[in-house]
Amino acid sequence: MLTLLLPGKKFTRLSLGSAVLVGVLAASAFSAVPASGTEFPSWEQVEQAKRSVESKAAQAAEIEALLGKLSAEAGSLGTKAVQASANHQRAVDEAEINSRAVEVLSAQRLEASRTASELTGQMGALAAQTYKTGGMDSSLLLLLDADAAVGAMDRLTTLQSISGRTDSLQLQAASAAQVLGSLEEREAAALDSREESVAASLQLAAEAQTAAAAADKAVQDAQERSTVLLEQLAELRDSSVQAEAQRLRGLQAEETYRAQQEARAAEEAAREAEENNAGDSSGRNPAPPPGKTEPDPVINPTPLPQVPAPQPAPLPPPAPSAPPVPQPAPAPDPLPVPSPGPVDDPVAAQAYAAGRLPGYGWGQDQFRCLVNLWQRESGWRTSANNPYSGAYGIPQSLPGDKMASVGADWRTNYRTQIEWGLGYISSRYGSPCAAWQHSEDKGWYRTR
Repeated sequence: MLTLLLPGKKFTRLSLGSAVLVGVLAASAFSAVPASGTEFPSWEQVEQAKRSVESKAAQAAEIEALLGKLSAEAGSLGTKAVQASANHQRAVDEAEINSRAVEVLSAQRLEASRTASELTGQMGALAAQTYKTGGMDSSLLLLLDADAAVGAMDRLTTLQSISGRTDSLQLQAASAAQVLGSLEEREAAALDSREESVAASLQLAAEAQTAAAAADKAVQDAQERSTVLLEQLAELRDSSVQAEAQRLRGLQAEETYRAQQEARAAEEAAREAEENNAGDSSGRNPAPPPGKTEPDPVINPTPLPQVPAPQPAPLPPPAPSAPPVPQPAPAPDPLPVPSPGPVDDPVAAQAYAAGRLPGYGWGQDQFRCLVNLWQRESGWRTSANNPYSGAYGIPQSLPGDKMASVGADWRTNYRTQIEWGLGYISSRYGSPCAAWQHSEDKGWYRTR
C-alpha cells in the first residue's frame, strides 16, 4: 500500500496497482502549467457537489473535462519538444554538410595553389635558360660564314623552342591563377555558410533543451494534478481510483480505435477513387490486385548535396604573379551536441515488450517479428526521431503525441511507447507477425 497526502483530506491509501493506473492516466494528462485562468475544484467543492445528483454529475463532468484539457496540453508541449529536437538535428545535418563542402573546396584550393606555384617556377627556370642562351636577330645570319651560321641557327632554334614553351606556360599559369581565385572565393563563401549553420545549430540546441525541460516538468506537474482529480472523481462516483482509471482508459482506447477505423476508411475511399479515376482515363476500370489493400508509397530519395567542380576560366593575360603560400581552411568549431533527452536502452525495451505480449493474447513466437519490425523502424531507440516526417519513438508514431493517449511521458519512456505501439499493432494488424509481413511486402508499416 502507498500513502499519499492529498489537499483537503488527511491520508488516502492506494494499492500499488491503483497507483500505477493513476500514473498511466496522469501521464496522459501532461501539461507544464495549466492554462492561465484554469480553476481546479477543491475538496470542499466536491463535498458540496455530493449533496445532489445533478451537482455530482456536473462536477464529475467538469473534472473529466479538466483531465481532457490536461491531456491536450500534454500533447502540445510534447510535440513542441520533439519538433525543437528535430529542428536542431536538421541544423546539425546542415552544418556537417557545409563542413564537408569546406573540406572539399579547401583541398581543391590547395591543389590549385600547388599547380600555380609549379607553373610559376617552371616559367622562372625557362626565363633563366633564355637569358643564358641569349637572343639573336635572324638577319645577322647573312653576315656570318657558313660554320658560324650553322652554330647560330642551332642557338636560334633552341631559343624559339624555349620561347614557345614560355608562352604555353604563361597561359597555363594564368588559367591556374584564375581557377585558384575562383576556389578561394567559393571556399570563403562555404566558410561563411558553415559558421552560420553552426551558430543556428547552437541556438536550436538551446531551444531544444528548453523545450525538453518544459516537457519534463509538465509530466511531473500533471501527474500531481491528475492524481487529485482522479481521487475527486472516484469520490463523486462512489467508486475507486482504480475503477475510474480503467474506465477512462477504456474510453480513450475506444476513441483511439474509432479514429484508426475512420483513418483506414478514408484511405480505402481515397484508393478506390484513385483507381476509378485511373480506370476512367484509360477507358476501363481495372480490378485491384488480390490482397492489395493500400497503395504503395512513392518514395522520392533526397539527392546528396554536390559540391560543383570548378568551371574552366577564360585565358587571361600572361605573366601571373606568384601565388601566396597556401593555408588550409580553419578548423570548424565543434558542432553542438544534441540536447539531453530520453535514455535509449534497446535491451531493456525489448525485455519489457516480451513481457507484455501475453497481455495481448500473443505467444512468444510473435516476439521475433516484433523485434525485427521495430529494429527496422527505430533500432528500438526511445529517442528515434525522423526530423523530416515527424515520426517518433520506438514504434515511430506519426505524429509522436498520439502516444499521449497512453502516457504523458511518451517522449522519454519506452514503456509508454511500447504500450501504445502494441495497442496499435493489435488494432491495425492483429499481431506483430502480421505487421512485420506487411512491412516486408510494402517496405513500411503505417502508424498514422
